Amino acid sequence: MRTELSHGWRSFLNIGDEARRTALDTLRQRYVDESEHARQFNQHAWQMHYPQFRETLLHIAAEETEHARLLAKKIFELGGKLPEVTGEQASTKQSSWQHLLKDLNEEDHCAGELMEQIWAVATSYPDIAELLERISKEEKNHCDEFREMLMRSDAFAGSLA
Repeated sequence: MRTELSHGWRSFLNIGDEARRTALDTLRQRYVDESEHARQFNQHAWQMHYPQFRETLLHIAAEETEHARLLAKKIFELGGKLPEVTGEQASTKQSSWQHLLKDLNEEDHCAGELMEQIWAVATSYPDIAELLERISKEEKNHCDEFREMLMRSDAFAGSLA
């Protein structure tokens, strides 16, 4: 009964609604970003000049897909709905190296956004902050993998064929 009364007052006074909205907005934005990255990295993988890079990109795309799945679960737990993911089609006129550079820049940008998002939800939703921290760590690892592939590849590979 005490829980029901507390919930009733919280609802009446709109306490917690702003934190919930912030958490849902954050989760939805991350969900779109992770879903778009999974699609993009998968497309780029099949355009890679080097097969070992294809495998690395497919692995990264799978991790991004898992991130999106975990984010979707949290969105549903908060009573939200999944946003539409429309993402642009990848250009096939770019070299493997250009795709890797684009992927690195996008992943690096998202890794930076995550720190602000973690702070925005940490107090009210520590479980969501924990998930975002896990994603942040993996995004940083992805950036390292992209940098490694860029350093090991030729900027003109694929463009001469």
